[in-house]
Amino acid sequence: MTALIRPFLALLAALLPLAVLADEVRVAAAGAAKQAIETLAPAFERASGHRVLASYDTVGAQRDRVARGEPVDVAVLSDAALAQLREAGKLAALAPQAIGRVQVGIAVPRSAPLPDLSSAQALREALLAAPSIAYADPARGATAGTHFAKVLDALELREPLRGRLTVLPFGVDVVEAVGQGRYALGISQSSEIVQHPGVRYAGPLPPPHGQGTGYAAAAVADTPAVRQWLAFIASPAGIEAFRASGFGR
Repeated sequence: MTALIRPFLALLAALLPLAVLADEVRVAAAGAAKQAIETLAPAFERASGHRVLASYDTVGAQRDRVARGEPVDVAVLSDAALAQLREAGKLAALAPQAIGRVQVGIAVPRSAPLPDLSSAQALREALLAAPSIAYADPARGATAGTHFAKVLDALELREPLRGRLTVLPFGVDVVEAVGQGRYALGISQSSEIVQHPGVRYAGPLPPPHGQGTGYAAAAVADTPAVRQWLAFIASPAGIEAFRASGFGR
C-alpha cells in the first residue's frame, strides 16, 4: 500500500459504520484487479467487520462461475463480461461501480531495454526481434491473451514466431515468468505489469492494435455487506488504489 493511499483508507475506515453482524463478501475478480483488491480488503475488513473472500481468474472463467450460479456476491470483471451476465439475469439490480480501464501492454525484464512501440511497424519489429514471447491462454478466457492472439494474426506473425511463442495459464504467470528472465517479452494487462518489481512496463500496444478494457464491480447479491464493499471501492481510497495498480480513467 502506498503512502498516498493510507490517509484515504484511514479516513474512510473511521467514517464507515461498523456492521451489527459480520458477513462475508465473496468476490470473483479478474487477475487485473488483484493488486487493488488486496490493497483495499484489509482496511475494509477493519472498518466494517466483514470479511472479503476474493478469488482471481481470467475474465472468462469468473464470468462462467457467476453464470453457473456459484456462490459469488460481487463480480469485478470487464464491462463486456458484466453486460453478458446482466443480460442473462445473473446480477443484482444495483448499479455497478466503474473502476477504470487497463491496456494490453508489454512487459520486459527489469534489466532489459524497452522496445520501440511507437507504431504498428515498430511493434512488429519488436516482436520479430524477441527470442521468446509469453502471453496468457485465450482458451481460459484471458482478455489480454485473446486480444494478442488476434494481433498475431493481423500482423501475420504466427509462422515467423513459431517456436518462440509460449502460452501460460494467466496474465500474472506471464509477468512472473518475464520477471524471472524466462521470456524476453510478455503480453498482459497493464495493471498486472506495473506492480511487479522484476519487470518494466514497455507500454501499451500501439494503434490500431491496442485495446483498452473497462472494468467495474457489480453486485451479484444485494446485501448490506455488498453495498458497503461497493461504496468502499467507489471512495477516494478505492479510486486511488485502482489508479495506483495501473487502471486509468
